[in-house]
Amino acid sequence: MKPSSGRVLYKGEDITGLPAYRIARLGIGYVPERGGIFRSLTVRENIELALSSSKFGRDRIREVVKLFKILEERENQIARTLSGGEQKMLSIAMAVLIADELMVLDEPSSGLAPVMRRKLVDTFKRVEKELGISLIVVEQDPTVILETADTVHVMEMGSIVKSGRAQDVIKPEVLKEHYLGA
Repeated sequence: MKPSSGRVLYKGEDITGLPAYRIARLGIGYVPERGGIFRSLTVRENIELALSSSKFGRDRIREVVKLFKILEERENQIARTLSGGEQKMLSIAMAVLIADELMVLDEPSSGLAPVMRRKLVDTFKRVEKELGISLIVVEQDPTVILETADTVHVMEMGSIVKSGRAQDVIKPEVLKEHYLGA
C-alpha cells in the first residue's frame, strides 16, 4: 500500500511504494501474520523458492537448518500438512534466507501455542545473535515483546504514543492505558 504521507528509507534509499519483490532483493525479509508459504509445495520446495530470491548461496540453507531443525526432518512434507507453529517457522526460515540485515515480522506469535511461542522467542534471539539480522516485530503479546525487544514503540490508532526500552515501556500502567484502552 502506498502511504498517505511520509517515506520509508532503507540504507538511505527511498523504498516507499516499491513492489515486494524489489524490497526482498534489497535483503529485507518479511514474515506476514498469516501465510507466507506455498502450502501446496514441500518444505524443501518452499526453501528453494526463497533461496531463488536471495543474494545468498546454498551455504545459507545450512545456517537456516541449524535454526530450524524440524524443517530438515520435514523437508519432503507438503507445507499445508505442517502444524501452525511449523508453518510459521517455515515462513520465518524463508525470510531468513532472504534477509541480509533486516527482517519485518507481523504478529509472529498470533495463533501459536505457548510452547511454540517460546521456540519463536528463542529463534528470534538466535537470528539476531548468530546471523546479525535486526528484527522489526509488530506484536501484541507483551511477553513476546519483553523477551525479544530492545526498543518498543506503542501505537494507538496509527500514531506512536510511547517509545523507549522494552522494560520501561511494557509496564502494567502503560499496557492498561494504551494496549487495553483503559
